[in-house]
Amino acid sequence: MLSKRLKFKELTEEQKLKLKEIYLSKEISWNEKEQELSRYTGVDPRTARGWCEKLGYTKPSEPKSPQYEEAKKKKIDKRKKYLMATWAQNDTAVHERLFSNMEKYAEYHNADIHVIAGRYKNPTSIFADSENDTWHSRVIPYLDANRHKPHKNLELLSDIKVQPTSVNPLTGMEGITGNASCIIGHPRHHMRPVPVLDVTKPKIMITTGACTVENYTDSKAGKKAEFHHILGFVMIEIEDDKIFHMRQVSADEKGDFIDLYYKVKNGKVTRNKECDALVMGDIHVGHHDERIIDKTFDLFNIVKPKNVLLHDVLDFRSQSHHTKNNIFDQYKNYEDDKDDVQKEINDVLAFLDRFKKYKTYIVRGNHDEHLDRWLVDDANLKRQKTPKNLLTYVKYAQLILEGKAKDGILPYIINNHGFKKIKALAVNELLEINGIIYSEHGHSGPNGSRGGIVGFRKLNKKIVTGHSHQPMALDGAFSSGTSTHLRLPYSIKGASSWVNSHVMTHTNGKRQHINFMHKGDGTVSYTTFK
Repeated sequence: MLSKRLKFKELTEEQKLKLKEIYLSKEISWNEKEQELSRYTGVDPRTARGWCEKLGYTKPSEPKSPQYEEAKKKKIDKRKKYLMATWAQNDTAVHERLFSNMEKYAEYHNADIHVIAGRYKNPTSIFADSENDTWHSRVIPYLDANRHKPHKNLELLSDIKVQPTSVNPLTGMEGITGNASCIIGHPRHHMRPVPVLDVTKPKIMITTGACTVENYTDSKAGKKAEFHHILGFVMIEIEDDKIFHMRQVSADEKGDFIDLYYKVKNGKVTRNKECDALVMGDIHVGHHDERIIDKTFDLFNIVKPKNVLLHDVLDFRSQSHHTKNNIFDQYKNYEDDKDDVQKEINDVLAFLDRFKKYKTYIVRGNHDEHLDRWLVDDANLKRQKTPKNLLTYVKYAQLILEGKAKDGILPYIINNHGFKKIKALAVNELLEINGIIYSEHGHSGPNGSRGGIVGFRKLNKKIVTGHSHQPMALDGAFSSGTSTHLRLPYSIKGASSWVNSHVMTHTNGKRQHINFMHKGDGTVSYTTFK
């Protein structure tokens, strides 16, 4: 990489060869090529591209493929309520058992299958036998290179080809479908919501996973893509003209998979009665949406979780440092009888009592820590504006002074309340279930940095966090959404990407977001399955 700005007339033969290598590369997208050219030359992307054109480097044309031309005419069967979308690489073998399972699952639900035609040039591939792009015979009846709108709020972008080696395949696609959510063909599983003004109609971008086996070059980009290659698909359910549901489904190495509460193994579809773990969206007792909680317990009656993970159970609205200097917010809390710390803690304990028959872990979150911060900030008792919380303050301050609440006040309260199956985790207490970390809330990142899924993506372990209130998947890092109302006092302004969403980890170790959609009649739903 060069640090200084190059001049076109002074390019050396070595520099020209480097420009040619980047410009004609088939392993990265055109957007990535332009950025790489810009970084190398020190000029803007458009100028760098112009240099390559002046040097006579021709943008490689895509060969005509009869299969691809036919796929561009693919139509969607609007008579069907269910649709399955996956991605297939050209000149590459299909994962036979996965595809057979997908066909059986489609038959079970009378679903339409769409296989997005993906392209990737791998000169070392053992499957390539033609100069023109071809796809495996198994996927030809389903091959798709067209754009579809299975629902007014959802688009399937089968006409857009994203390089399978792309590290962030959703980048730059935010506005391409307007208000509608979108599905993009790619062998990774990524998910990201886009901020919207009408929070009851979320916009979510997701990728499909692949039905073909790994087939990449031995370059750095190729090996990274191979590592993150996901066998799977997206399941779409059309509930009515306003509501649809979509979920990413990941298969194991054999090609078997679990979708919600259906298990598909070796061509047989059966009901699945339990899951390894369910991470609920952040709770914030007092701001939680009772409809989401009720639907979650309905789900528990169908698929019993071996482990339940709860994040930010305490909101600490009563004495939050966010509102302590706002007299109007304080008055509102007083008027609503929401300024009593002990009452808010009692409400949390009453809420947790509903989970007492499940093995439940309380992950230490930033809102739980607001209670400890209050004790520190108001150590000067003269700052207590009213006597209402004075006794509560002294009681919990004494626990800290006596060294009894080393892991925080809320974990101490919960762990000493008498719950038999509920445990509040301590700071830095590791909870790992079948190789996946569940003990990080997400507000604290590596080496003291701010939390975020991008940082957790770099961990050497798979992880599921909360905190962001957004359902996201970024390779090995997942985050749940929220179980609260979608507009809270501190989030009432502007566009929002909050979504009511949980993360379910199935008994095969594969994770799946369960997103709750708001219906016009005031209810919520997460599936049309019976």
